[in-house]
This record gives sequence, structure tokens and C-alpha cells, in this order.
Amino acid sequence: MIQTIYMLWFQGFQNAPDIVKKCVDSWKYYNPDWNLVLLDEENYRQYVDLDKHLDITTKNISLTHLSDIIRCLLLEKYGGVWADATTFCNRPLNEWLPDYIGEGFFAFDKPWPNLMLNTWFLYSEKKSYIIKKWCRLTIQYYQTHHEPETYFIHNYLFQDLYREDKKFKKIWDNVPKISGIGARIFKEKGFFTKIDTKTKKSIASKTTPVYKLDYKCDNCDVKHVDVYDKKLVLHYLYSTIA
Repeated sequence: MIQTIYMLWFQGFQNAPDIVKKCVDSWKYYNPDWNLVLLDEENYRQYVDLDKHLDITTKNISLTHLSDIIRCLLLEKYGGVWADATTFCNRPLNEWLPDYIGEGFFAFDKPWPNLMLNTWFLYSEKKSYIIKKWCRLTIQYYQTHHEPETYFIHNYLFQDLYREDKKFKKIWDNVPKISGIGARIFKEKGFFTKIDTKTKKSIASKTTPVYKLDYKCDNCDVKHVDVYDKKLVLHYLYSTIA
């Protein structure tokens, strides 16, 4: 298992919202022996040669879709974990991830009926079949399109490969699945709702190893609230790594 975690915040993590900084802290807290690589607009080209594949100055590509390209290039070249800047680690990777990466690739399963996987947390071995094919198709897509046709284009390209490539399909079918629904529970319930005993027990059980948060939530800047007010969902989650 390649013990490197990649996270990206284009504006620099020193300038990131507090919720993003707390997410970074969670990955450090639970995975002290892993190499955590924090990328931004100034340094990501030290790791991947995007310009070799694509002239983004001629494209209308959002930072979100640019990060889709970067994560594929990173994982194809180096392998390891990609974690979105708004993912909160709830369990050490060494405790659960080895059981899910026998096929050389892992992603959380089916966040919605029309999407096959989540892309906010990915693990891949270097040049695994899935990441290699997915990366190549992603690059080809942006070479021939001025802008993405849909927000979920990265997911849909994966699904195209699943339908058209028998080896790709077989590998993904053999990947052990963890539903991505549980990871979004706090986005659905609300970060500033009062936490209940059931939710506390769910967090403590570590059944969901990674949570997907959202920096766009109202009042997520912890400078303006008591981060140790454990009565509220987000603050209770923060307190687990304090």
C-alpha cells in the first residue's frame, strides 16, 4: 500500500476556510505515519506535467474539473490516496483501507442511483489498470472539448469505461464496496443541528471512515463559534481530533 495522501486547495491551504484546515488536521491526526502532500496552484506542477497533456489556457475548465484531471495524473504516476480538501478522516487508513485495495483501486460506492462512485476519496496503485484507463480517457475528453458537458463528467467517463471495457468492469466489480451515502450524512442533516446520541455512537463506531463536508456551508468559519461546543454536529466532529 502506497502511504501518501494528496490534498489540493488551489489558493493555498494557509488561505483556506477553517473547515478545510480542520479536514487537513484530521488526516494528520489519524495517519501520522503517512506522507501528506498539500498541493496548491503554485506547486502542483512539481508533481504532474499537466501542460504536457493539455493547454488549459485554451479551455473553459473550472477549478473543480481541473482537480479531476490532476488527481488522475497524480494517482497514475505515483499511486496513493486522493482526498478532497473537504473530506474529514474518521479512522486511520491503515485500519481499514488494506482490506479494500486488493484490485489496486478503491472509491466509495454509489452516492446516488445515477452515479457509480464518489471521486472525493480515491486510492490507486501506481499505474493500476483502472486509473490508467480513466486518466487517459479524461485527458482525451478535455483535449477534444472546450468545456465539460456536465458537472459529473469525471464520474460519467468512469461509467463509460465500465460499460465498454470488460477488464475495467471486472476489476471494479471485484472491488469491495463501501457505500458513499454514510459519508454525506452531515451534509444532509446540517452541520449546525444539535447532535444526538445516535450520531455520536455512529462517529465513535468508525463505521464510516471518511466524511464528506462542505466549505460552502453557512457559518462554517470556526473563528466565529466555539469549536468545542459539542452540542452541534460539526463542532462535535472537530472535537474528536482535538
